[in-house]
Amino acid sequence: MPRMRILSAADQARLEHPPFFDSAERKRYFDFPQFAMDVAQGLRGPANQIGFLLAYGYFRAAQRFFSPEQYRERDIAFVSRVIAASPSAFSVKAYKERTRLRHQKLILDLLGYQPFDAQAEAHLVTEIATMVRAHLKPRLIFRRCIDVLIEKRIQVPGVRRLTDLIRAELSARKSTLVRLVDTHLTPHLRQMLDDLFMQEDGANRYRLTLLKTFSQSAAPGKIKETAADFETLSDMYRQITSVFEGLAIGTEGIRYYAGGVQRSEMFQLQRRSHADRYLHAIAFIADQHHRLQDAMVDLLLSVMQSFETAATRDHKEEVFARRKTEGARLEGVLDVIDTEVLGPLREIRTLVDDETMPDARKLERIRAILDRDQESAVERLRADIRRGTAENGQYHRILEHRSVRLQNRINPILRRIALKGDNRMADLMAAIAYFREKDGSIGPGMPLGFLTSTERETVSNGLKGFRVSLCKVFLFQHVAGAIKAGNLNLEGSYKYRPLDDYLISRERWDQEKPALLARAGLSEFTDLESVLKALDNALHRQYENTNRGASEATNPYLKIAAPGNFRVATPALNDVESAPLRDILPKQHLVPLSEVLATVDQHCGLLDEFRHWQQVHVHQAPAPAVMIAGIMGLGCAIGVQKMARISHSITGRELEHTVNWRFSLDNTIAANDRVVAAMERMELPQIYRKSQDKLHTSSDGQKFEVRRPSLNASHSFKYFGQGQGVSAYTFIDERNLLWYSLVFSASEHESAYVIDGLMHNDVIQSDIHSTDEHGFKEAIFCVTHLLGLSYAPRFKNLKKQILYQFRERGNEGAAWVIMPAKYVNESAIRDSWDDLLRLVATIKLKEATASEIFRRLNSYSRQHSLYKAMKAFGQIIKSLFILRYVDDLELRQAIEKQLNKVELANSFTRAVAVGNPRGLEHADKAGQEIAESCNRLIKNSIICWNYLYLTRRIEAAKTPEERDKLLQMIATHSPQSWGHVNSLGEYDFSDEKLQDTIGVLPPKSVAQIIPDDWEPPIR
Repeated sequence: MPRMRILSAADQARLEHPPFFDSAERKRYFDFPQFAMDVAQGLRGPANQIGFLLAYGYFRAAQRFFSPEQYRERDIAFVSRVIAASPSAFSVKAYKERTRLRHQKLILDLLGYQPFDAQAEAHLVTEIATMVRAHLKPRLIFRRCIDVLIEKRIQVPGVRRLTDLIRAELSARKSTLVRLVDTHLTPHLRQMLDDLFMQEDGANRYRLTLLKTFSQSAAPGKIKETAADFETLSDMYRQITSVFEGLAIGTEGIRYYAGGVQRSEMFQLQRRSHADRYLHAIAFIADQHHRLQDAMVDLLLSVMQSFETAATRDHKEEVFARRKTEGARLEGVLDVIDTEVLGPLREIRTLVDDETMPDARKLERIRAILDRDQESAVERLRADIRRGTAENGQYHRILEHRSVRLQNRINPILRRIALKGDNRMADLMAAIAYFREKDGSIGPGMPLGFLTSTERETVSNGLKGFRVSLCKVFLFQHVAGAIKAGNLNLEGSYKYRPLDDYLISRERWDQEKPALLARAGLSEFTDLESVLKALDNALHRQYENTNRGASEATNPYLKIAAPGNFRVATPALNDVESAPLRDILPKQHLVPLSEVLATVDQHCGLLDEFRHWQQVHVHQAPAPAVMIAGIMGLGCAIGVQKMARISHSITGRELEHTVNWRFSLDNTIAANDRVVAAMERMELPQIYRKSQDKLHTSSDGQKFEVRRPSLNASHSFKYFGQGQGVSAYTFIDERNLLWYSLVFSASEHESAYVIDGLMHNDVIQSDIHSTDEHGFKEAIFCVTHLLGLSYAPRFKNLKKQILYQFRERGNEGAAWVIMPAKYVNESAIRDSWDDLLRLVATIKLKEATASEIFRRLNSYSRQHSLYKAMKAFGQIIKSLFILRYVDDLELRQAIEKQLNKVELANSFTRAVAVGNPRGLEHADKAGQEIAESCNRLIKNSIICWNYLYLTRRIEAAKTPEERDKLLQMIATHSPQSWGHVNSLGEYDFSDEKLQDTIGVLPPKSVAQIIPDDWEPPIR
């Protein structure tokens, strides 16, 4: 069996040789401290001295030793000058191996490192085993091993030794899993799993293939099909639960093995050994069970949202229509009053005023008037008023009228999903159990304790008795509300677990709290009282500074309308950095996009990151042209199949196979990171940095329509009319490096995903991050502060933002014109501080993503104590920021400038997506994110190509003046320029391509295809 390749050939070669130093790096690493020079001077002969110092400098840079044969000539020459020796004095032959090994031990002692001995190897094997159980990718395990060794100050071994350890642990773990599967599977379970690989009766498709995909449509028929698939999976999941839990492969392991099943064709799965195939099938069942149950809950919530929106709209239309008739009804009421009430009174008045009529006659006439049938008129009036009042309460009637359509969609879901709730949900759980027991056919015996008193009375007091349809609507509404509020959770889920399941477990937190806080860099926040005291002092000083500037009129951009009512202007900068850089990029020659990608690949090896999904076997990599075609097919929204049809020398089969097995989200992100890291090492991008000490980043989203049913999309009339869509959220830094992107539902708040991007900091580490108001929430101020980042959003209307102050300062600042409006809720912070640190540690240590936690936390509404603590702490940081924002013109301008860059990136996105600039073709979230990541990879490659081209232009400048002019032009324009790139392909107008190849030449006469007696159909 071929050995598993963990690193690409280029990466392995790079790590096995001494690092390449530029002049600055050479000076830094070969700037030897005096004690190292003293040791070198004590060595015998210049060859030993040079060899020792070279090994010392290389170890400082890479924490490993290299063979003398690999020492670089420029480094030898540099070190020789340091000790005033000739470079020729050093030779591999003169630098004996025994001497070299003695020097290595000496270097380890001088720098305080331990050798990689048996004890260090045993410790590293334990770390590798932990990472293997978490099912991290081998390449990531390799990188983390190096990080662990450097952190523990242990010598990094050679690449081969390290990869052999990883391979051994991966093989051992796989063998353990296979053995566990083989041991715990009963004959019945084996037969059940074997049935998945059998063809259905009368069909050519396998059962496993039929369970791979599920519909995301909300049509009743599709929901019933999805529910039936889930019932099948749920039954299998219950049977394999004990085996599955015994494997303990974790979420990443489930997704890895299940992903292998999703990508494999049946013959590939059948070639595996029985135990290996069973392992993949078990993971597939678990993964599909979790995903399908989450999808059904998504459908339930989506259907309920649409139902309530439609019912509210119908009710509003009825109210509006009724208002039109209220005037006529009111006039009718006045006519009745005038005729039946005021009319008799007028007659009586006339009789009383008639002096010619005898009193007896008057009395007789009055009695006759009073004896008329007044009651019928009054009853008609009362009934009309009652009818109008009843019409005001028709919302429940509308719910009842629309209930059947709702039941067709929700009934199959609610009968199958495995909900669980705490004691507060006992009444609702009893109602759900009754609903399932009766298979949805509920009656008066249904437990109604979950309803409000008004709802209970409305359901029970119908004209025809118990209102079944309305009761079901109320049940569905309460279930949806409880799921959103986090009071109902799912057994076996990715998205709808209890909040505590996403955090570091309470037991582990209590046992390892100091170590976890130290690893997460949160130790300084352990003492809450000192933290609050420091923030109190800082906030008070900032209030004084800001108000001093306002009172002394030193801030010309601040306008005070009244105490507490202020606004601040931000004049635009003079440069036009947000404009694309066109003048010095190629004008006459359009560079094909494929050439751009190929050139950047030669520079940084981005295609090396497109590894095969399987980790165990080495597969021959496809041709670079095929992978470039895949990147363009997805990133330019052309589509893989269409890309194959319009491309020469590429077959549809090889392109689809490459995209299927190599275009995972992790791979496309890694390819982007490769390009971004290459640009970060360049000198030219640094001219866009305002400060070399701090890196300013920003993020923003843009909407894309999804024209297929998608659970990751949502409706928004403002953006999509009657359609639905998603938000593509992009992160960019000062140097125009696009370092992360996500795709999520258009209805979700962008703020939940800001932290996700900031924590993706393997390459880019942000110091200050800006968003517009769509990405702002007070809780984000809290989390970013605890993570050690500065959050700097742009506020369009500061008057809407509330400033806060600590309660102890309540008697201060009466004369301020910019004053706090509320006090900080310190009790909420104190009550949940420990949980808040646990949440931030979970994010910092990457044990769960911020969006997962925020999505679940936000579902609890603002009543959750942890959310209250986050919000209260964030209000302190927000108040500090707003006061500084008012004072600091440069900060406001930097925020505006950085947000302009991300706006330009949004335009760049649509320019690249030539196939469909306004929409996404993929229905599932994974496909959407891979397409977006490929789009970002194309943009990063164009920017990288621009930097490479501009660097060559600068190097070719003939005079310093010409060079300065070029640099000035570059610094005031954006490298996000794409006018010189041809992403549309090329047209062939040769005679051969103008020939009819289909056979659609027009006939000689219309009569040949249209008979004389033909007449158009009557409509």
